[in-house]
Amino acid sequence: MTLLFFPGQSFGVIYIDINAPSDRKFNTAIPDFINQSIHNEHPEMSSGLPAVIKNDLDLSGYFKPMDKSAFLVEKSASATGKIRFKDWSVIGAELLLKGKYTCIGNSLEVEIRLYDVFWGRQILGKRAIGSINDPGGLMHRLGNEIIRTLTGQDGIFCTKLAFVGNASGSKEIYVCDYDGHNVQPLTADKSIALLPKWSPNGKKIIYTSYKEGGPMLFLKDMASGVLKRISARSGLNIGSSWTPDGNKVALTLSQKGNPDIFIIDLNGKIVKNIIHHWGIDVSPVFSPNGKKIAFVSNMSGSPQIHVYDLDRETEERLTFKGNYNTSPVWSRLNRLAFVSTNNGQSDICAMDPDGSNLIMLTENQGNNEDPCWSPDGRYIVFSSNRAGNYHLYIMNANGQNQRRITFLKGDQTSPSWSW
Repeated sequence: MTLLFFPGQSFGVIYIDINAPSDRKFNTAIPDFINQSIHNEHPEMSSGLPAVIKNDLDLSGYFKPMDKSAFLVEKSASATGKIRFKDWSVIGAELLLKGKYTCIGNSLEVEIRLYDVFWGRQILGKRAIGSINDPGGLMHRLGNEIIRTLTGQDGIFCTKLAFVGNASGSKEIYVCDYDGHNVQPLTADKSIALLPKWSPNGKKIIYTSYKEGGPMLFLKDMASGVLKRISARSGLNIGSSWTPDGNKVALTLSQKGNPDIFIIDLNGKIVKNIIHHWGIDVSPVFSPNGKKIAFVSNMSGSPQIHVYDLDRETEERLTFKGNYNTSPVWSRLNRLAFVSTNNGQSDICAMDPDGSNLIMLTENQGNNEDPCWSPDGRYIVFSSNRAGNYHLYIMNANGQNQRRITFLKGDQTSPSWSW
């Protein structure tokens, strides 16, 4: 895809502080795009293209897309080409996104312009050229440009998810866009596939499958499609996690009887047995710098989150509130999220790596499980049965702006998020 800048736009102005604790959202008007195709090809894109960006901005948590029924007809704009910002200001719009597109054969060209309604000036102008067969991908890229302009940070709109779904009657691995669209099967084993984990560079996925009998660890190269089994030891081969450099994997093995945590290379060779004692140790996850591992152990009687320092070879318990804490995940911004179950209710919490600054992110909305941070550490995807079956939801790191993103049959669980 080609991206072109327009002259006269404002650069370096950050309108949105993504680190602010406020839930302030900017009212954003996104009218239908203008079709400039010679023969009016694909008229449905007039509303379809802006709908993608509208959903992206809504999921980001920073914007409040406005209902089109509130828009005023810009009669003077159609005649002079000028925008009557007063007409947008009077309905409460703070940002205005206008667009037009042209279809030529298999090529789709989209132009967007973002305006600050109060000042009546253009903030961003971009033209993008892509495939007519992937309009969603093209719009996600333009949405990322909006986020980058207004926050100074990269957007998440082109990221990918992997998850477990059982719509076929078996537990299989699927991949999709970050917003739950464009779902594609990764496995078709007609067995039980669990716990997919993207590699740090997004080029490989590891997962546990029962397709050859017991739980074994498999590695799939997403570009070549090559699948290989990397751990098939007796007992458990589960709960895998990549090292930050993507060269090794931590997982739980029970080949010696007790479930302990090991590090193996991508050929399955054991590098080190790092956690080993009488308790059950599962769900290892590395810190961003790779120097520590958070994991779950029942050595104190009930499952709790612990952290192990790989250099010092010291161990520390992090969670003391709640009698059942599991599923730790470590963000690139150095926060830990996990699942805390109390009185049969599962909710997602977050804390600093030393156990401080503990907050509850979900509450009184069914069972909420399987948290996973976005690659930038600013969002969490998780599974919840608040609507009946388990589906995937996205929320901001502070728990705000919770949105359902999958609407498939059956359950969708165990999400993993990748660039």
